[in-house]
Amino acid sequence: MNSKVTRILSIGIALVAAAAVQAQNKTVTANVPFSFYMGSSAMAQGTYMVTELSHGAAVYLRSGDSAKATTTHEIAGKKQVEPARLVFHRYGESYFLAEIWTGDTSVGEAISASPREKELARSGNAPTVAVIRLALHQ
Repeated sequence: MNSKVTRILSIGIALVAAAAVQAQNKTVTANVPFSFYMGSSAMAQGTYMVTELSHGAAVYLRSGDSAKATTTHEIAGKKQVEPARLVFHRYGESYFLAEIWTGDTSVGEAISASPREKELARSGNAPTVAVIRLALHQ
């Protein structure tokens, strides 16, 4: 009897934890008017669903038939609540997704520079910054 109660409680706790993790995922929509790189992956211009997963440890971009995920690390904003936006580094005509802000905290997610972006940065060209505001989804 005791082991049956323990199993039922364990299953209940697991279901509650799974629901809490699912609720933590944040999704925003971005209309990106140019091709860009997310890490080493080339991404076409278009409308993307951007989902922050696992408390910001990863992000998932989905557009039409294509989908890519990458790991991220947290960065601190300057305001208590930063506006929802994507931040790109631009070198000439090449854009690299650098930051994702979901608009509900002072914490954003940064994507590490790809080898190509590091190469362009070493060539002496300072990047310009392009910002795209995002529409929130619940």
